[in-house]
Amino acid sequence: MAVHDISLTIERGLPTWPTSEGFRVRAAMRLASGDPANVSVVEMDVHTGTHVEAPLHFLPDGAPLDSLEVERFVGPARVIEVDGAAVTSEMLEGVPIPDGTTRLLVKTENSARWAAGWGPFDERYVALTIDAARWVVDRGIRLVGIDHLSIQRFQDGPETHRILMRAGVAILEGLNLHGIDPGEYTLVAAPIRLAGTEAAPARAVLIDSTPDLR
Repeated sequence: MAVHDISLTIERGLPTWPTSEGFRVRAAMRLASGDPANVSVVEMDVHTGTHVEAPLHFLPDGAPLDSLEVERFVGPARVIEVDGAAVTSEMLEGVPIPDGTTRLLVKTENSARWAAGWGPFDERYVALTIDAARWVVDRGIRLVGIDHLSIQRFQDGPETHRILMRAGVAILEGLNLHGIDPGEYTLVAAPIRLAGTEAAPARAVLIDSTPDLR
């Protein structure tokens, strides 16, 4: 059984959304300073790195992250790979996605950029169009993941998010699928159990072969 870590490393220099306050870590206690233990304090918004988003992010009456059942983030998942500047419904229609797929992870050229070292935030990245979001909803998919910090393109409004969120589709952003072949895996991407927030960081892994947890 092989386990593949598909999470981004949260570290100084990791690109964040332009409105984000970024990532900071400081020492609260250090053994070298005579303290009884090493203790660090992390400051970042909940959309930093690999994270899960709940309807509250873009819907005024949307559910918060801690109301989503954890089972949504654990179980069979289909990884697909698409080429192009955007993920459209036509692209999704042309990729083999078995009926009954409930978790879909989309690999694009973004993953190669993560592997090479993305550098500063760049608004040119691959993400879902509005019609692709509708396609996901129409297929009954309950979780969709993308290998960038946002499921929607930078120049688009929030409608891609809203279409998914109104339908109760969980969104997993900030994946790095470099080296992951298309196919079936078991996904484990449970978010931190934060109360009342619209998102939370997650450690996402894919497992090659495990019992069916659907």
